Amino acid sequence: MGLDADLIAYYDAEAATGRRTPTVGAYRQDLRDRFAGLLAAEGRHHVIDVGAGPGRDTVVWKAAGMDVVGVDLAEGNVRSMRERGLDAVTGSLYHLPFRTGSFDSLWTMSTFVHVPHDRFDEAIGEMLRVVGPGAPLAIGTWGGTDFEGIVPFGDLRPHRFFSLATHDRWRDLLARHGDVEIFETHDLENDDGWEYQFAVLRSQE
Repeated sequence: MGLDADLIAYYDAEAATGRRTPTVGAYRQDLRDRFAGLLAAEGRHHVIDVGAGPGRDTVVWKAAGMDVVGVDLAEGNVRSMRERGLDAVTGSLYHLPFRTGSFDSLWTMSTFVHVPHDRFDEAIGEMLRVVGPGAPLAIGTWGGTDFEGIVPFGDLRPHRFFSLATHDRWRDLLARHGDVEIFETHDLENDDGWEYQFAVLRSQE
């Protein structure tokens, strides 16, 4: 199986177990709240949530009155979102099923952790395509070290591919595609020692 097929199989299996908690942690809520404040200040209402999983953030965006669409590679996650009354579609971040400039903002958390370094430009380019000029993109991922490979987490199969970058490298990758208005790291003291990287990238006018 290829990397995308393995990810689909893993996340479909996860969706079938229902084990993903319905809410996110406090640090993620804070990131979302701050980004929501930025969107409100700029009068932005059309959000695409890429790699939305079962829609833990998507449902909050909708409750806040946003016109939001959740996109995920795994059909099981898309089904979960639709069962919660969310607008959701199955799609790859490399080929998002929307017209150019369909949204005025983008939210993607822990999605780039599965994007190989040599496909970063392809992935970020596709995300930039579906938002309008000057749109903010909130991007969170795991990193702090340079690593690519299969990591045997948990009991579900197949094991997933992970791609991480040091903080400096990750910021440089983002800066090739726009202005990095926010860049911060969070040491969440997890067992693997990875840190969370959060950025707001502003697409070029």
